[in-house]
Formats: sequence, structure tokens, C-alpha cells
Amino acid sequence: MSLLIIFIILLFIASSYFSGSETALTATNEMKLRLKAANGDKKSARLLKLVDNPDLFIPGILIANNVPNIVLPSLVTIVALEYSWPIGITTAVLTVLIIIFAEVMPKSIAAAFPERIAHIVYYPTMIILLILKPFIFLLNLLTRTVIKFLGQDPDNQITISKAEMRAMVDIAHTEGTFKNDDMYRLKSVLDFKNLNVADVLQTHRVEMKSIPVDMSFDEAREFLLANHYTRYPIYDGDVDHIVGVFHSKFILAWANNPEKGIRDYSDLDPLYVHEFNPIDTVFKRMMKEKKHIAIVLDEYGGTEGLITHEDLIETMIGQDIEDETDEGDLLIHRQTDTQIICDAKLSLHRLNNVFQTDIPEEADNLAGFIINRYKFLPEAGETFIYDNLEFKVLEVNERRVNRVEINKLED
Repeated sequence: MSLLIIFIILLFIASSYFSGSETALTATNEMKLRLKAANGDKKSARLLKLVDNPDLFIPGILIANNVPNIVLPSLVTIVALEYSWPIGITTAVLTVLIIIFAEVMPKSIAAAFPERIAHIVYYPTMIILLILKPFIFLLNLLTRTVIKFLGQDPDNQITISKAEMRAMVDIAHTEGTFKNDDMYRLKSVLDFKNLNVADVLQTHRVEMKSIPVDMSFDEAREFLLANHYTRYPIYDGDVDHIVGVFHSKFILAWANNPEKGIRDYSDLDPLYVHEFNPIDTVFKRMMKEKKHIAIVLDEYGGTEGLITHEDLIETMIGQDIEDETDEGDLLIHRQTDTQIICDAKLSLHRLNNVFQTDIPEEADNLAGFIINRYKFLPEAGETFIYDNLEFKVLEVNERRVNRVEINKLED
């Protein structure tokens, strides 16, 4: 009888071991293991081979864990009959003990330290999986057959999710593999589909350089010489009625017939989008319709601003594209790991990505956020602190905040 009790204790320990092993192996961060393995960590590379093969370890551990859970009640019943214990009470006590000490406790500990415990259980688990390999093969064969019968291909599955990719980028940044700029660019690509036009709008209504439809050739020529853009919206009456887009290259053709109007040299089928439209959809429309700018409308149908092909590409790659017309007018003028000096038109979404903060994106851009904080237009030199960021207004005009210095404070 003493040997039977020892066997019961060993089965109880085995059940705890397999419960914890299952949780540790499934909760281990696979992306972190990949990075360590790529940097030459042999232990991580070895563990990765097991974690990367759930068809092997999950059925094996489940089989091994169910053996003690099935055998234990039978053996405890034999002991209870031998000592004349009430069967019902004995079964209830065993159930509670299994739940607490063979399920909840080992799983909780393994979830708290998954990678550490996964390394500890690696060798014993591999031996057990080797012993159970024929049973695992048969179980996987049955499972795959059922999955195929239900119309799914078990081999055609997504191997990495967006959340896992973001986690991998964060880990690589923490370990120094990626710099801030690299991390921001990768996350910008991942976040692109989640943004709408309002998130990336840089040229608002008051900043648009538009041409009235009745402007003469001489006036248009002077206007183009004073500005340095490629395309200009043309409006009829006011900017709420955009009727086309004029490309500056057609000023030469217009010069041959200056008596004609600007309509004759403009694209009279402008692309209209709304603030709430997803930017990936807008980007596809611009590509399909070969439009380089889109007029952004508000909920009332009025003109809110415009976005360009360049704006969307900059958002996608997380970097300003400097061309021959920019004259250094980039949104971020200077950047280090703890400080940026930027244009107040910088979007809050981008600011959050740069400093890994969580500023509510209620305002369109940094200027709106600052004015919301002060409830008035601040003067140059004024500072305030939000979370772990210090904001200093560097330049304002009579209507808006122009330039801001942001410093990341030590936690």
C-alpha cells in the first residue's frame, strides 16, 4: 500500500509538471527567442525548434498530462476502500487538490516565468515526446484529416500576426537592434491600415495655396513664381467649391494662349475624400485614378484641406520625403533619442510613435493639442509637462503655433 501511495504522489507531481510545461512552452515569446537565436544563443535556438513545432509538443504534453489525471482517481479510490474512507469525500478532495496544485498553481507560475521554465523543462519534455512519438503521429494524422474534411488546409495558415510583429519590433528596439527611426518606420507600415485621413492631414484649409478659376495668365504666373508647389487646387467663388487641379507645368502651354482661362489647362475631375476615410483606401483610389492630390471634405461637405500622394507615402514609411521644392521645410527639424524640434503641424499619431507615448489623438496635430492645453494661443518660450514629455513653444504667429521643442524626461 505504501508503494501505491508513493505512486499516487509521483503521478500528482507529473500532472503538475505537464500542466506547467504546456503553459511555459505556449506562453514563451517566440519572437524574442528568434532574436536571441539569431544573435548566437544556442539555448534559445534549441528551445525555438520545440516552440516552433506546436504539432509536436502540444499533443504530446496533453497525452502525458491526461495519463496521471485519469489514473489518479482510480488509485485514490483503491486507497480509500483500503482505509474505509468515504468515496465521495475522497473524490471531492482529490478534485480540489488537482485543480489547485496540478492545474492552477503550476500554470500561474509558468505564465509568470515562461521562458525560464521552458528552458528547465526542455530536456525532460523532449525525452517524453520521443517516447510518445508514435501516438503523437497518429493523433496529428487524425486531427489533420478532420480539419481537411471541414474544409480547412492546416498547412495554409498565417504564421505571424500583426501583434507578434509589433512585439518583435519592440523587443528588437529594446535590445538595440533597431534605432528609434527604424522602429518608427516599421510600426508606421503596420499601423497604416488603421489610420484615416484626419490622422495624416497636414495641409489644412488655411494653409492651402489655391487659385481662383477667373485668375488671368499674368496673375497665375506671378502666383506660381511666389510659391513652389507642383499642383494647385482651383476654386469657383471660394475654397469650399474646388472645381479642379492645375499642374504648374501647364503654365508653358498656357503662355502660348494667355487669353484662355485656367480651366482649359486643369484637371476638372478632382478626387474628393472625407476625413473619416481609411488612408489605405484613399491611397488605392489615388493610384487607380492617377491622382497626386485629393481634396479633403468635412462632414458638411466643405473643404477641410488636401492630402498628397507624398503625405501618404511618408506616413507609410515613417519618414519625410525631401524633394527639390521642400527647402528644408520638414516636420521634424532635429531629432535625438530624448528631444525633437518640430513643426507644430506634426500629427499626434506620429509624435506618439516617436516617443512611445499615449497622448490622446483628439486634436489633429501638435498645435491643436497645445492650444487645447492652454485654452488660448501661448507665447514663445512657454512650457508645460504632459506625462514624461516637456513641451516648449519656440515660435508662434498671430494665428497659430509654428515650432515646438519636445524633451523626454527621465522616468
